[in-house]
Amino acid sequence: MTALVQMQPGDWALAFDQPYFLPEFEMAAHLERFARRGGGWDSHQASDIFVLHQISEVKPKTYFAVGDQRRHPRNYVFATGQSEKAMLALRDKFFAIGVEADGSIEKEMYRLVEPFARQKRAEALAKVHATLPHIFGRRTS
Repeated sequence: MTALVQMQPGDWALAFDQPYFLPEFEMAAHLERFARRGGGWDSHQASDIFVLHQISEVKPKTYFAVGDQRRHPRNYVFATGQSEKAMLALRDKFFAIGVEADGSIEKEMYRLVEPFARQKRAEALAKVHATLPHIFGRRTS
């Protein structure tokens, strides 16, 4: 089991929002997923996946956030700090890792496949023309 992140009242807790964390998995496994864009939730933003709470009270397995009477599970928290701004920067920096990696992979993939794609598109266009000669006319080449 993953050790809980140390926290105290006044700290800012960076945690997974409930629908994005499966408690039966280790925290490290969840975090490693972010080597890819969105950690498996490609169309979601960092602000969808992660929440930031200022801590008002800490219990052994839960914590309370300022202005919120609900208990939040401590095992969803993966970082704490004393500055909201610093924790938001950490969230964005962490989330950007997979975005940048996948962006670079896709860019290189498209560069490598472009000559093949041009050839296949030209062949497909020739087939479209050949299939409907009454629209495109007969080509003699």
